[in-house]
Amino acid sequence: MVVPDASMVRVRIAPSPTGFAHLGTASTALYNILFARANGGTFALRIDDTDAERNRPEYELLIYESLRWLGLDWDEGPDKGGPYAPYRQSERLDLYKQHAAQLLADGKAYRCYCTPEELDAERKQAQAEKRPYKYSRRCLTNPPTGRAEFTVRFKVPGGEVKFKDMIRGDMSFDSDLIGDFIIVKSNGYPVYQFASPVDDAVMKISHVIRGEEHLSNTPYHLMLIDALGYERPTAYAHMPLILAKDGTKMSKRKHPETNLALYREQGYLPEALINYLALLGWNPGTSQEIFTFDELVQAFSFDRVQHAGARFDWEKLNWINGEYIRRLDDEELVRRLQPFLPNLDEATIRRAVPALKTRMAKLADAATLLEYLWTNPPAPALEPEALERVRAAIAVLNDVPWEQQAIHDSLMGVVEKSGLGPNKTFMPIRLAVTGKKISPPIDYTLALLPKEVAMSRLQRVAGVTA
Repeated sequence: MVVPDASMVRVRIAPSPTGFAHLGTASTALYNILFARANGGTFALRIDDTDAERNRPEYELLIYESLRWLGLDWDEGPDKGGPYAPYRQSERLDLYKQHAAQLLADGKAYRCYCTPEELDAERKQAQAEKRPYKYSRRCLTNPPTGRAEFTVRFKVPGGEVKFKDMIRGDMSFDSDLIGDFIIVKSNGYPVYQFASPVDDAVMKISHVIRGEEHLSNTPYHLMLIDALGYERPTAYAHMPLILAKDGTKMSKRKHPETNLALYREQGYLPEALINYLALLGWNPGTSQEIFTFDELVQAFSFDRVQHAGARFDWEKLNWINGEYIRRLDDEELVRRLQPFLPNLDEATIRRAVPALKTRMAKLADAATLLEYLWTNPPAPALEPEALERVRAAIAVLNDVPWEQQAIHDSLMGVVEKSGLGPNKTFMPIRLAVTGKKISPPIDYTLALLPKEVAMSRLQRVAGVTA
């Protein structure tokens, strides 16, 4: 989409601190940042914390920490300030009250004294008559008397609400199908449908980029912006939902992959996760799949964002992460592996890195591959033919210098004599030393252990003495 004045591009995300940092938050933040950086614009972080019962300060900190881990930093926010501070909605309550008062004074909103029971009765009546429910406007035309508790409802003007979506094109909603909706709860707190468009207007957000689940909210927001006399955002963009493998919408309760902390704990590189998230619902129109952040800024366009939901694919993420791991230089990989291998010294990790690079999809795999270095696995029971291969390995390794290349050359002689090929020849040796069928290449597997430890494990299984 052509941006008339790139210097005026202002975008935002507004997560709620009501739980762990969410994958969808990261995805939305990424698309906002790509658009802002490509157009020399500003990216703001706003905290939607008006749900007083569920908000927690530790969840807000998790949002900061997770986004910064991914390198998705913001230009304005609660912790940084900015020209439109404060950036927590709980600190902007007076602003919402002023705007609600303006709507009431202009006759564009009204107090609703209906009780929850009365509203429930209205809904049930509509259901019985098989018609869509809309509030009856009872409190607009004939409000009950003698009641003190009220909400504030927006008076829907009717007619079509049209807007431009950078992904879906021209959109139109019939507001006659929308009943007068609540904008301020009885406790004085604004609802999302009110606070969000007020903040977008006051903060001069030019492009609202958010998830597809908010598409149906847009006519509500635009009616309020119009009623308050603000200029509308230039455009909206509603990104496709991230779906589970079975095509259902991801939920925090059912899908642990929604939790951003999981990726950090498992050793996904932040730059790899960013690369994957960019491709989840967007394609560059070329065969390129590995992108630096700067390349994403240059290549990204809403024109190539798909409309349908994007299925999360662990295999694709693991492939991309593995590619990033293999592109790291050895010293950088050592640095990143250290938190995952607390039982190993830096020198041992450095020696293991060349072998790990070809075996890991994520950094946490290193602990599984190298666990045999700090634990003594139980001796496996092997078939007689397999035991013969272990004994043959003992014979050639006894007098070999304990270095990877020398070990490799000696064991290849065992392969030639067995006639079984490397995989079948090495499997019983690997099992004897590590207790597992998967480890680094066998020469590294052995060389990373002290020779006396490796030989004692082989001898234990083979039933021979040194």
